[in-house]
Amino acid sequence: MSTGERPPLTSQSPVAEVLALGPEIALLFLDWHTECVGCSLVRFCTLEDVSRYYGLDLDAMLNQIQERIETDGSHSNSTRRT
Repeated sequence: MSTGERPPLTSQSPVAEVLALGPEIALLFLDWHTECVGCSLVRFCTLEDVSRYYGLDLDAMLNQIQERIETDGSHSNSTRRT
């Protein structure tokens, strides 16, 4: 993995790292009606934890996050829209 490349998105991805990908990702968590944005425990939770706690479909979450990363360019400053 080269510098600047992020690890692949999985069920075990920490929510804090996923949220750090950009504000577009945080909007997904708000759309899903979770309390992750601003939660003090976000560093300790994985996407699987969130899925289980809130009764969300994990595969759908992963797909939506991946789609948002690809369409909004929230994974890289070089592809951000201005």
